[in-house]
Amino acid sequence: MRHLRLSLIAFVFVTSALRTLAAEPILKITTPEKTVMFTAEDFAALPRADVKAADMHEKDPRSYSGVAMRELLTRVGAPLADKFRGPALAMGVVVRCKDGYTVLFSLAEFDENFSTRTIVLADRENGEILPPSAAPLRIVTPGDKRGARSARQVVAIELVSLAKP
Repeated sequence: MRHLRLSLIAFVFVTSALRTLAAEPILKITTPEKTVMFTAEDFAALPRADVKAADMHEKDPRSYSGVAMRELLTRVGAPLADKFRGPALAMGVVVRCKDGYTVLFSLAEFDENFSTRTIVLADRENGEILPPSAAPLRIVTPGDKRGARSARQVVAIELVSLAKP
């Protein structure tokens, strides 16, 4: 009876902890106008994109699943497609990781009028949740010859303007 009670208490504790973790933001996207937070549940509800890319350390092809960066940037109001002109051409996307690692992209790399490749912010690798060394999210840049921009443990994205005021 005592084991049953302890098991029930443990179950309630773990379930409550998982619910709390699910509600915590895993990604913050900041633009000059606003900040948008995404929980794991919010992220999972977005349209999915799949890409294949070689793991630069292991040298073997991997399948990644997540959300196209183009989709995320459009949802936060980035000036893509017909709005991508003038001052938008001097915009960049800064990807920040838990450990302080930072990567900079040109906004043009995410616009389908400039690039046909799909850069994905992945939450799954080969059908599995990302390992702790890469979680919560990993940016995957198919076609890059070096793996330096396929950053792991992504927690924030900033849309910045380099245009002079």
